[in-house]
Amino acid sequence: MFACMQRSLVGVEIENGGVLMKFVQTSAETGGALHLQEARYPARSKPPPSHCHPKQEERFVVVEGGLNFRIGGETRLVNAGDEVSVPRGVFHRAYNPHAIPALVMWETRPALRTAEFFLSMSEASRGKARPSLPDAAAILLEYQDEFQPEKPSPLVRRIALPCLALFGKRRAGSTR
Repeated sequence: MFACMQRSLVGVEIENGGVLMKFVQTSAETGGALHLQEARYPARSKPPPSHCHPKQEERFVVVEGGLNFRIGGETRLVNAGDEVSVPRGVFHRAYNPHAIPALVMWETRPALRTAEFFLSMSEASRGKARPSLPDAAAILLEYQDEFQPEKPSPLVRRIALPCLALFGKRRAGSTR
């Protein structure tokens, strides 16, 4: 029943912080169990902000190239043929430090609204590296089960995000 209520986003390609993502399976196809995407990291990509997924775990399988992961307090270089898992609620980030691109299969379980989160961030960025602060605040409020930045602190986020979101062009519930 849950999968029937959502539209399929399989095949959608977006850019998020320089990383090209292609949705392979989403919540609609897996009954909410899994979101799977192919991610192409450019050479020497920039690290994203440290973040966690409070209700999800992730698994990355490096197909080509390599990524540098920081998971909790540990840094690890993961190369083609390797995989790494990130438990729910653990702060992490990954980027490509190498001179060649990296190809990664990236799973998120359960899917929740992962595809919609990435789609919202991509649309709000409008060709820039990141969305405006008010737009990002609105998206972070809407998708707090899927994504929480490490900074600012939870207390500051609880106070500041609702105020900033009032000025965002991005409104809760709107996706492509």
